[in-house]
Amino acid sequence: MKTKVIAAAGILVLMIALLFAIRPKSFDKQLANTMAEMDSYVLIGDMEITKGEDIKSYALEVGYKKQEKDLFRVSIVDKELNQEQIILRNDAGVFVVTPSLNQIFKFEGNWPLNSPKPYLLQSIVEIAQKKEAKVEKEDDGYLVSSRVHYPNNKNFYREEIMFDKEAKVKWLQIYNKDDVAELKIAFMKVKYDAPIKDTYFDVPQTLDKKVSVSAIQEEDLPLYPMMLHGAQLTNTSRMNINGKVKHVLEYSGDANFTVVQMKKDSVEKTQTVIMPGQMIDVLDMVGFYDGNHVSAIYDNVEFTVFSEDLSPDEMMSVITSMQVAVMK
Repeated sequence: MKTKVIAAAGILVLMIALLFAIRPKSFDKQLANTMAEMDSYVLIGDMEITKGEDIKSYALEVGYKKQEKDLFRVSIVDKELNQEQIILRNDAGVFVVTPSLNQIFKFEGNWPLNSPKPYLLQSIVEIAQKKEAKVEKEDDGYLVSSRVHYPNNKNFYREEIMFDKEAKVKWLQIYNKDDVAELKIAFMKVKYDAPIKDTYFDVPQTLDKKVSVSAIQEEDLPLYPMMLHGAQLTNTSRMNINGKVKHVLEYSGDANFTVVQMKKDSVEKTQTVIMPGQMIDVLDMVGFYDGNHVSAIYDNVEFTVFSEDLSPDEMMSVITSMQVAVMK
């Protein structure tokens, strides 16, 4: 019996060794060399996010330039609402540009390298270079598959990334534990060492207020979260402050929290607002955490969750679950 156990263990070790032996070394070397020599890149594509029965489509553009303080620019356009959100990092800080509100929000912090981002080439390459990642050589390139962990997207479990023969990313898909794809990005344009001027990363002084379609009207409020963290709705109320209606939802249970929501209007002149606290981004939404609350704006509605029991990520999950309710 002992001999059989030793033999089985030996076979398992051999299988693991073979798995790493068949991993294409040429791909690993090519990918490492590409990133080491790269000074900039531009990625343009389409992003699709699935939440329950809802599928949302976005136009995506990511720009990067290596400097003493690396420069980043991410543009995400909601195709249905025709609303764009731009996140910039330059020497002056981190900025979230929201043309639909004619506002620019300034944050402190190390975005976007503070956590992995599916659309960021640095994060994509980090996943492909993981020791446990499986790399298969195909006729038109290399398919990478790996378990993943995204702190701001707990459902993301496994990721597939397709690279062409020159180690340029072509597409990626992220699956949940039920093997259902929750995120898809197809890159239509990938340019490494792209000639990018520093002005590409400048914060605009004025914004072009684009005509957008708002899915949420004042009469639709309040919206109710689907992510409740073991709590139940115990009270609802309304407050009228300076002509604006604030809707308040109070929840009690395993975790106590309060949701406040209010429709936001676009301002006439472009404003830059200094935001305290920590920035939290979850692909199609950006929020900020300050002490005991998290706030985020979606479709010109400001959502704020107050709680002494929930973590910042949990409070953000309450806000993002409003989205699902809206689109149904």
